[in-house]
Amino acid sequence: MTFKERITHLVLKYLAVPRTPVYEEGKIHIGCLGDSITFGAGVNGKKEETWEYYLNKLLGVDHQVLNYGISGRTLQREGDYPYTADKFYGISKKNRIETYLIMLGTNDAKPYNFDEKRYAKQLHDFVMEYKELPSRPEVILMTVPQVFRNEEGIVAFDIDEGNIEKIQRMIRQEAAVSKINCIDLYSLTKDKKDWFADGVHPNKKGNEEIAGHIFHELGVFHSVI
Repeated sequence: MTFKERITHLVLKYLAVPRTPVYEEGKIHIGCLGDSITFGAGVNGKKEETWEYYLNKLLGVDHQVLNYGISGRTLQREGDYPYTADKFYGISKKNRIETYLIMLGTNDAKPYNFDEKRYAKQLHDFVMEYKELPSRPEVILMTVPQVFRNEEGIVAFDIDEGNIEKIQRMIRQEAAVSKINCIDLYSLTKDKKDWFADGVHPNKKGNEEIAGHIFHELGVFHSVI
């Protein structure tokens, strides 16, 4: 990891702390659980350029898309910064949410975080935890996007391309096992390096494209629109 990437890494983890979404009564809610890709690190956390913002615009004013993304977080509890240790983990389950979009795995792809069997097991447990909430929400998994090498020929932030490929495959397998829908962002972002600010985090263009794809898939699922 370069010095610049280390600084960015620290900023994402400790300084780019999102505000808690304000739940609005009387709307159809979509809760987005994820890491810095969900938070919007590729657009410096600008709310109006995140994929959640664009998705909400497409869905309309009767919906509220809640961003529960936290930079640097892993799905695995043994990861360096587990999502389940963050306050958003509890907050995301507090209010009635009709649909959850789950995309966690990019940080799990770092060699020092990755354990294939453990990730698969904990992904299933995580899905079932939300699926079995008293309100019985719809849970939709999203595969992690592609990652791309920088000018030095490496993927930023210690992320391993091979592990990303394994993780996206496990996400699709878990969706099949749990009989839930899956939105494939891995295939969507193939060869779309220009959609990413640093090879990992989607830029404004990438977020717009991702939001459009999610909107289309939600329509196909007949879930919220």
